[in-house]
Amino acid sequence: MRKTTTKDIIKDWLGYKIISNNKVVKSHEFEIDLVKYGELYWGVKKLPSAYSRAWRSMREHNEYTDVSTLLEVKKLQTKGAEGVWELITST
Repeated sequence: MRKTTTKDIIKDWLGYKIISNNKVVKSHEFEIDLVKYGELYWGVKKLPSAYSRAWRSMREHNEYTDVSTLLEVKKLQTKGAEGVWELITST
């Protein structure tokens, strides 16, 4: 069995968000929510920056197409400095 990676945890978390019909991801969620999710559901402690780096890499290389019904991640324009992305799904 291979070791669970940071990207695996992010993919699982994105799948959970999609199933919960929450199709918007904000950068602060990587700092708080995803860190807690990784600890609670995977028993893995990772720094928020590790999740942010992995998320950036996943977006750059389209490494999210195997997540549930996720087809595309679209960056939304906002007035604030926080990054916000919409999860475009097939449903």
